[in-house]
Amino acid sequence: MPFLYKRTYASGRKVWVIYFRRQGRQRSRVIGAVDRRTAERAFAKFCAGQVENNFGIQDIKPISLEAFSRMYLEYAADEKAIGTLLRERQILKIFTQGQPYGAVLLKNISPEDLLKFRSRRLEKVSRQTVNLEFRHLKAIFNTAKSLGYIEENPFDTLKPLRVAQAELPRFFELADIARIRERFQGDEMEHLVEFYLLTGVRLNEARSLRWDAVDLPRKFLTIRSAFAKAKKHRIISFAEDAALAAMINTIPHREDGYLFGPPDNQPRWSADWVCRRISAILSELGYPWASIHTFRHTYISHLIMTGVPVNTVKELIGHVSIATTLRYAHLAPKHKNVMAGKRPY
Repeated sequence: MPFLYKRTYASGRKVWVIYFRRQGRQRSRVIGAVDRRTAERAFAKFCAGQVENNFGIQDIKPISLEAFSRMYLEYAADEKAIGTLLRERQILKIFTQGQPYGAVLLKNISPEDLLKFRSRRLEKVSRQTVNLEFRHLKAIFNTAKSLGYIEENPFDTLKPLRVAQAELPRFFELADIARIRERFQGDEMEHLVEFYLLTGVRLNEARSLRWDAVDLPRKFLTIRSAFAKAKKHRIISFAEDAALAAMINTIPHREDGYLFGPPDNQPRWSADWVCRRISAILSELGYPWASIHTFRHTYISHLIMTGVPVNTVKELIGHVSIATTLRYAHLAPKHKNVMAGKRPY
């Protein structure tokens, strides 16, 4: 016999649920966070065999964590960047292997189970790593919720662990930039390194750049979404950037259409090769802590220090969240002091 029940989640949210048996098994359908009269009308229609979706009634479909993980990864292969996909595959592997997971039904995983899992992970990895894993798992479980496999996301009730503030990004000072430019002068990677310094683009955003993405008459180039981390096109203008315009005009054209690569139209460098060689040269110059990504930190840091608004820097650099750009805000104390003096009273 079906019955109507008002369920209260740990988060405090209250929803009306219809419980019933089908083929000898207990099942449930969620009506939602509606008033009693609406819930009773939906319950009456359900009992009459006229289930309507207008009240958010949905079947909670049983599926094991292992089965959902396989299904999710097939879906994610079409939606996620390769780096994100590989990370989520590893996180799901760790999560499903943790007892009592794997064969357990997805809808039966509770916040208490997650707390136990988190405690076990903290014995092996840092708090930052646990927070990263839980962010991914929360997003994965949100997908499960949207597909009707769970009513509530058990990760919603858990707050991230408190961690010590990360070290501030290191960057090259002007004297360092002069030394780096001198070292790479005449090198086969001279134009590539200069492009990193002048634009702050990511490793593969520069490696993937082709001449058909460069509009010389209108003086801008496009970092295409397929190669951008945020999967959005980004425009880099050199109409007012004489240094960048001059550098682009001196790049020799390759037969394969790419801006950067070895001379004599040899096959392009791999990402690993570019990283290793530039890091090795930076170490020789006395910067063993530096990498290609340090050029990006350098570009952002110097824009902030010259007073460029943080939101403008965010757009130039292609950050998804302003919070990422704000990591560099401490570099502009003089700019902040000037802005504080502009109040109108």
